[in-house]
Amino acid sequence: MPRAPTLPISPNAPRRAVLRAAAALLAGGLPLALRAQEAPRLQESLVKAAFLHKFASFVEWPEGTFSSPSAPLRIGVLGDPQVWRELRDLARDRDRDGRPVVVTALNPGDPLTGHHILYLRASSPARITELLAHVPDGVLTVADSDGAHPRGSVLSFSIDEGRVRFGASLEAAARQKLRLSPRLLSIARSVRAPEHGQSVA
Repeated sequence: MPRAPTLPISPNAPRRAVLRAAAALLAGGLPLALRAQEAPRLQESLVKAAFLHKFASFVEWPEGTFSSPSAPLRIGVLGDPQVWRELRDLARDRDRDGRPVVVTALNPGDPLTGHHILYLRASSPARITELLAHVPDGVLTVADSDGAHPRGSVLSFSIDEGRVRFGASLEAAARQKLRLSPRLLSIARSVRAPEHGQSVA
């Protein structure tokens, strides 16, 4: 499996350097794996926000998901205020494939509807699985639970040797009626196949 290029970020990198790194991630043809080992939470959040903004370019949604080619891409963030702030700031003057990006902070108990991408952070995979039960079809779900890939989530973040990485579930993608680009899957840390739900990469 090809490894994604690495863009190092030192623990004490100034914010402008982190912003340049995120801009490079957004401009690249594929997401880069950015170094986050021992970095402040602020840096890790910015890396994840950049990934969330970029993922949409490698997902095929069901026909009719968007009302027009210029309809906004809507991203909901639950459980991680710092990622929401970073993503909101990144999206302010950056579209995604010609679509404006609208970022919404969700509170516990809010409906998980009206979004194309949902980023969910919770204390355990079990809690995320519980939340996922209320997500409608056609939504790219991205989980962050500091544990194993939560069952039912299409993508999930993890930290691997100091790098922000992501895993993917083809089973969950099929259930959500989404198609993930092979280019995206080629740099995923792991890919769970739909036949048996087992890791294939």
